[in-house]
Amino acid sequence: MIQRIQTIYLLISLIAWSMLFFFPTIGFINPADGAWRLFAKGIIAEEGGKLVLSTVPMLVLFALIQVLILISILLYKRRNLQLRVTLLNMLLQILSYGIIALYVFQGKNMLSATPHLLFMSAIPLLASVCSFLAFRGIRTDMLLLRALDHLR
Repeated sequence: MIQRIQTIYLLISLIAWSMLFFFPTIGFINPADGAWRLFAKGIIAEEGGKLVLSTVPMLVLFALIQVLILISILLYKRRNLQLRVTLLNMLLQILSYGIIALYVFQGKNMLSATPHLLFMSAIPLLASVCSFLAFRGIRTDMLLLRALDHLR
C-alpha cells in the first residue's frame, strides 16, 4: 500500500487538508476596525478571538474531502473505485476554492475590509495537484495490469 507513489501523493494531500482546519486561509484588514482571519469554522477576529461569521458549509466540505482522501488511500486493492473516488475528490477540492471565494466576498462586504492571501491559500491547489498526480499513478497501475493480462 505505502510502496505505491499515489499513496504518498494522497498522504500529502491529506496532511495539507488537515492543516486547513488549524490555520487561516485568508486574512481581512480594516485599518479602522482591526483584522480577521478566515478559518474552516468561520471568520474570527484576531483580537479577542470572537467568531464573526460561521462557515459551516466550508467546514463540512473540508471534512468530506479529508474523509474521501482517507477512503481513497484505503481502497488500494480496488483500483477502479480508488480512481473514481480520487476524481470526485479532485472536483470537490476545486469546488472548495469557490466556497472560499464566496466567504471572502461575504466577509469583505460584512467587515468593510480588504482581503489578502496567506500562505495557506495555496494549500487547496497543492492538494489538488497531489490528487491529480495520484490519479495519474492509479491510472498507470491499471494500464500496466491490463497490459500484463494481455501477455498471459
